[in-house]
Amino acid sequence: MKYILLLVFLIIIGCKKSDNKVNVENLEIEKIPYKAFLVSLHKKTKEEKKNYLFRFINYDVPNYWMGTPWSFNGTSREPQKGSIACGYFVTNTLTDFGFDINRTYLAQQASSVMIKKLCSDIKYFSKRQDLEKYILNKDKNQVYIVGLDFHTGFITRENKDTYFIHSSYIKDKGVVKESTQTSQALNASKTFMIGTLNY
Repeated sequence: MKYILLLVFLIIIGCKKSDNKVNVENLEIEKIPYKAFLVSLHKKTKEEKKNYLFRFINYDVPNYWMGTPWSFNGTSREPQKGSIACGYFVTNTLTDFGFDINRTYLAQQASSVMIKKLCSDIKYFSKRQDLEKYILNKDKNQVYIVGLDFHTGFITRENKDTYFIHSSYIKDKGVVKESTQTSQALNASKTFMIGTLNY
């Protein structure tokens, strides 16, 4: 009887270890290099890309670019290399997606120029809370470009959560994806210009 109990115990322990291993393996997702990822992205049709835009900005861009340092003169074309200013972060990633734009020119202009060129349904707000209400009354899974007093980035809405994805100048954080409600850069602004990004 002792041997049977010992055998059952060892089988249970073995199963638990095996289960843990499977769970760990499922969590370890291999990230392909950014350039290879872009090659696979450009194999999509225009319609597929249109449907993929939200996923690209909300998940893929932060996945690759998060932590890339900010600098006022940063123009990096590759995540985790060099540094990136806020305007270049927006135009470089959009060019990577396939937008046919003059990325250097737009990155160096006031964000209003970029928003008017790339977006529809443009709105202006003087309170972040009004900006939030506006976004939450629109369709979910949308991508917006927002222009602040001296800053720019993407805003995404996923269900009832809204995020500001940008190259943050605050403490030179660099590329971050943060809640719009707690974003220091967003909350520091006195003006907000927002447009729905079209592809």
